[in-house]
Parts: sequence; structure tokens; C-alpha cells
Amino acid sequence: MSRQRMPAEDRKCEIVETVLLLLASLPIEDLTTERIASEVGISQAAIFRHFPTKNALWLAVITSIEARAEAAWANALSADDAPLDRIRNLIHAQLALIAATPAIPKLIFTVGRLTRESDIHEVHVRIMTRLRTMLLQEAIRLSIAAAPNTPIRRQDIADLFLGLVQGLVLRWQMTGRGFDLCKEGTRLVETQITLLTNQGHITP
Repeated sequence: MSRQRMPAEDRKCEIVETVLLLLASLPIEDLTTERIASEVGISQAAIFRHFPTKNALWLAVITSIEARAEAAWANALSADDAPLDRIRNLIHAQLALIAATPAIPKLIFTVGRLTRESDIHEVHVRIMTRLRTMLLQEAIRLSIAAAPNTPIRRQDIADLFLGLVQGLVLRWQMTGRGFDLCKEGTRLVETQITLLTNQGHITP
């Protein structure tokens, strides 16, 4: 059934939101434009008036996620906290965003055709690179203790935290979101910080 007309930009946002909601419970391969149109309450042809191809729709969805991530990261880093606290805040913001938008890991970890589209893959890489860059910026501000027998680079610290996030989100996704992502993330981040501190790599 067709719904009342609304401004094109508003309709596009509604379609993107609908895709994200549906992906929380549907595999990507089952998410047809017909299903999306039915959920929105418009015709399938109307979907393609806003997004000429399905790839254009996926790109809009991924770009929307990128914008949400940037906003969440900016908010997490808005206070002039100590570097370790900023790392904590940054990781918590990322995990909270994913917990609130379960479609994100499905889009990131999909092995289907979606990841082979170069423009969409570029956004995936850009999001990951941006998060790593911010973690690295905070790692650079850390006071690195002298540990000649076990040297550690600031890039390694950033990658340890990035890997923690990626591995945790993958486990959360594969176990059917069977645990509290933010709570488990907080525990693991504190464990990682304790290990780095106790082994003389960083000073609290």
C-alpha cells in the first residue's frame, strides 16, 4: 500500500533506517527491495526512484553508519580526559553504537557480494582506518615505560585495542548477540590495560 508523499531526502532516510532495522533479524541475502518497500509502505519502483541500484542503497546504508560512528567518536573524545580514559570512551562509544544497531556487524562481516563492491568496501576500510587512527593518536599520548626486553610500539597498542573490538563484535554476532556487548567490552579493555600496565609497557 502506498503511503503519503514526503520530501525525497526524508524518504531516503526512512528507507535506510528500514534496511538497518530489517538487517537486525534478516540475512543480507533475504533483504530484497520488495521486502524493504513493503516494510516502508511504498512500491518497489519507488525504492529505485530514490536509489537507482541496490548497490546505491547499500552505499547509502554504509555511509549512514559511517556518519553515526563519526558522531559517536567525536562525542566520546569531547572531554579533555587522560589518554587511557579517552581510549576507554572511544571503545565504549563504538560498542554502544553496534549494540544499538545490530545490523552493523552483519554488514561488516558479510562474505557475500556486498563486500566485493569497491565503493562500499572503501567505506568499510575508511571506518576501520579512522577508528585505528584515533586509537593511535591516544596511544601516542600515553607515557610508554622503558621495557628494553619487551619493546612495544604505540602502533601495537592501537592494534591490540582495535583487534579486541573486532574480535569481540565478531563473537557477539556469531553467538546470536548472546551477551552484553558493552559490559564485556569494558571488562576486556580493563584486562588489556592491566596487562600493559603490569608488564611495564605503559604507566597509568
